[in-house]
Amino acid sequence: MSTIESNPKNHPILSISASLQPVTPSPTPPPPLIIPNASAITPTTSLPSSPALFHDDKPIEKLYKKEKQILFEFEQIVKDIRFQLSEQLKCLEQRIETQLSILAEIQEYFRRRADVELEYAKNLDNLHKQIGQKHRAQKARRETWVFHSIYKLWDMIVHDTRHHVKYHTIMSDVCGKYMYDKFNEIAEDTRRMFMKCKSVGLASHEDIEKVLNELQSTMKTYHQYQSESKQAEQKLSFILQQVAKIKSVKKQKAMAKRVEK
Repeated sequence: MSTIESNPKNHPILSISASLQPVTPSPTPPPPLIIPNASAITPTTSLPSSPALFHDDKPIEKLYKKEKQILFEFEQIVKDIRFQLSEQLKCLEQRIETQLSILAEIQEYFRRRADVELEYAKNLDNLHKQIGQKHRAQKARRETWVFHSIYKLWDMIVHDTRHHVKYHTIMSDVCGKYMYDKFNEIAEDTRRMFMKCKSVGLASHEDIEKVLNELQSTMKTYHQYQSESKQAEQKLSFILQQVAKIKSVKKQKAMAKRVEK
């Protein structure tokens, strides 16, 4: 006849008195084995109605294939992110190269415009001087010009030519000095902003790379633990089924240790 004794930890243990002969078990199944800290070792997910035996490798192989597929897809995503980060820096470099090329083109335009304005001013000045010299050389013959209305038009053209000489000389100085130097400053500012943006981008990419590496390592660890957990669930399910069939108390104690493990 079976008796129940309590150990110091108050965990019930089945024992059989040596003085009594074992009796034929009743048709009713034996009471379920009470597992210490069952909540800690019981899987959070409900066990399937017909769990696979732990020695059956087919579910484990399917799990491994699924996990490998997930890890492979994750690695592809990580590679794609790294490729996009690399392309960002390339686009930034191409952008600064294009901007500097445009600035250099505009700067070259103003340099050549300064030469053209200066040359045009010199030609106008020569024209104005030639008109003045001719007018002074024929002053005696032209004394009566002032009495004609069209003389005002001639005089206005001469004065306008002299004003245009001054105007185009100033334009040459503006294009050749002010604008050229200004676009040099713009180019330097653009380069400085590019270097700052690139340094910020590299720092951000390093942080992203660090997070991606940590996430990749965590994913591998997670799937490894998940695989071990699935194997443990299958083994535990198999052992619990075996425990329910065991009628010997001594074997039940041995199986209890396996359950705890």
